[in-house]
Amino acid sequence: MAKRLQEDFHLTQQQVAKKLGVTQASISNYARKTRGMMVDLESDPTVVKAANVIARELSSEHPDNREALRSMTEVLDYIRFNRLMCNLHSDLEPGFLTEGCYACEGNFTGKDFDKLKVLVGS
Repeated sequence: MAKRLQEDFHLTQQQVAKKLGVTQASISNYARKTRGMMVDLESDPTVVKAANVIARELSSEHPDNREALRSMTEVLDYIRFNRLMCNLHSDLEPGFLTEGCYACEGNFTGKDFDKLKVLVGS
């Protein structure tokens, strides 16, 4: 998200930090790839489309922060429900078997992600 806001919408690190509710130092760490690079979610087209839509909303003149937060929460639910973090978990704990693990599933059984489908246009 930070990279999109900086590169696609030409916001400064300070502006991005304010929009995302983090420090400028955090944004700097993302930019230098010292933070947040353990998982590459760019390979999932739904996550990519949603991130683009959210970045566009956050970069607008009068962003709807509540809607952006709702959309981000929906994307995070999607990531958890579709087990996109399993590879990271395997890398961090090589002996842990992710097969049969439902730690991320929580209360998502049967969630249909209708709001996310609308967000990304699918």
